[in-house]
Amino acid sequence: MHRTMTARQTLIVGRDRCRIGPWHADHAIAYLSLPPESPRPTDAGLDACIERIANGGYRSIITSALHPDEAGPFLRQGFEEFDRLRVLAHPLRDRDELDRPSPPHGVRLRRARRSDRDAALEVDHRAFPEFWRLDRDAMEDAETATPSRRFRVADTGGVVAYAITGRSGSQAFLQRLATDPGHTGRGIAGALITDALRWAARHRCRRLLVNTQRDNERALALYERLGFQLTSSDLVVLSRQIT
Repeated sequence: MHRTMTARQTLIVGRDRCRIGPWHADHAIAYLSLPPESPRPTDAGLDACIERIANGGYRSIITSALHPDEAGPFLRQGFEEFDRLRVLAHPLRDRDELDRPSPPHGVRLRRARRSDRDAALEVDHRAFPEFWRLDRDAMEDAETATPSRRFRVADTGGVVAYAITGRSGSQAFLQRLATDPGHTGRGIAGALITDALRWAARHRCRRLLVNTQRDNERALALYERLGFQLTSSDLVVLSRQIT
């Protein structure tokens, strides 16, 4: 069947809004996400979104990471849990307690330029399994998910790691963190995380949230070492076949 959606687009049904488009790792899969600050979709709105996806020629759907409170309409429409992510929070009680980021010798943390996006995507592709890698649209979604954001790269003469941090009101989010596998274990990721924490604290955020897969023991250990605490709420990624 001819595919009618080749890029991300926003579908509006009444008060409902859904972002839909091809999943980067397999264009036969539709990616469905909720725009920032949007309410939980109604059953009717989600049904219309699924119909649009089916008409687009996709064989299945995968959602963005959803809070359990958002999952109800999806579950009623036949979605099932595909993956579950652990959520950690840093309380940001006193920014003076946060060490300044100290990357290893020869590594410079700096603001990302527009020209750094391709290099950051290459790092992302080396850092994550194919299914979970970002494409250009997904990276843009990470940057625009919150009203304020901070995009930092670690530079050794080329980009070897990056972090996208967002802020909405008094809450901050580490949206994405990736380090080239050839540069792990050097303290670069820790320096980028600390940079994100200090930025959030400087803007008087109450806490900074981050999520990672349940089996990513290395990331969990790093976050906990830097003062993050596991929360009681997981995020869920849901999927559904198109019949």
